[in-house]
Amino acid sequence: MSEAVNPLVVGIVQSYLSLFKDGVADGLLHGNADDDKRWSAYYKQGYDFGITLYGRTLEGDSNG
Repeated sequence: MSEAVNPLVVGIVQSYLSLFKDGVADGLLHGNADDDKRWSAYYKQGYDFGITLYGRTLEGDSNG
């Protein structure tokens, strides 16, 4: 049986995911946070994750 998905819920989830992905990209690729998005907990979590990934790539470069 298929349940209908609430479009409002889908929109909210997509918004949260977009903020998280923006945070990862900013942390990993740019190294600085976007001041206009720091209000979001999802952005902050993504940014922290991106910084962690960046640090791990540096550790890998120094070991190899």
